[in-house]
Amino acid sequence: MIPRSWLFCPGERTDRLAKAVAAADVAIADLEDAVAPDRKDTARKAVATALHGDPDAAARTWVRVNHDPADLAALAGLDFAGIVVPKAEPGIVERVAAATSVPLVALIETAAGLWAARELAAHPRVRTLALGEYDLAVELGTCPPDVDGAPLAWARARVVAAAAAEGCPPPPAAVSTVLRDEPRFRADTQQLGRFGFFGRMCIHPAQVSTVHEVLRPSDEEVERATKIVQAAEEATDAVLVVDGKMIDPPVVAHARRVAHLAGPERTRR
Repeated sequence: MIPRSWLFCPGERTDRLAKAVAAADVAIADLEDAVAPDRKDTARKAVATALHGDPDAAARTWVRVNHDPADLAALAGLDFAGIVVPKAEPGIVERVAAATSVPLVALIETAAGLWAARELAAHPRVRTLALGEYDLAVELGTCPPDVDGAPLAWARARVVAAAAAEGCPPPPAAVSTVLRDEPRFRADTQQLGRFGFFGRMCIHPAQVSTVHEVLRPSDEEVERATKIVQAAEEATDAVLVVDGKMIDPPVVAHARRVAHLAGPERTRR
């Protein structure tokens, strides 16, 4: 199952980790931006202890590391979901891959990383890509995405296309700092879904339910998807027609995705 929500949790606040796992599809224990420089070692030890002590939570916990070998050393031998590699570029991802054995998410936050998006997606250990829009906006000299996301449209499309070209699951959309304007956050999440992102990285538990609701297909979408999937399964001709419209393989694939999101309870015939 592709995660719908990825909820960040400060690395040294492992008391929040179980809550993050309960609220979202997966949690990200953050050793990078959420931890002050003089607290890094404390956070490493706390995350390692938490992952070792709760295997069920660890299986749904990713860890965002720093470009510091000490982070990878602290995680050595632990069984957890994977590592989020910040400011990902090919050489950086290769170093992390060489020092670990878990899956990776390449978080693209630099111009060099963006230019190498397909190379990153092609790495055998990279599960998918993600976009760190605030850091990237600073490097590119564009306005922050919470002011206007339009200047990052090309970057968004490039990351989605790179992941698709290499057969990776669709990337989650980037985090948003909008915490007290749910309609705005909802509309932004919907728009990013239209770009081809699936789900979203979140910085607050309150954002998770909105992300899940945005991904929940409407009754009309479920009904049509169910019709298409059923017709495809029962088809004996190469040409498939549903409700007077010709249906080709990409439409069937989209219908299967909608049916998967809806779940068996809503797609029973």
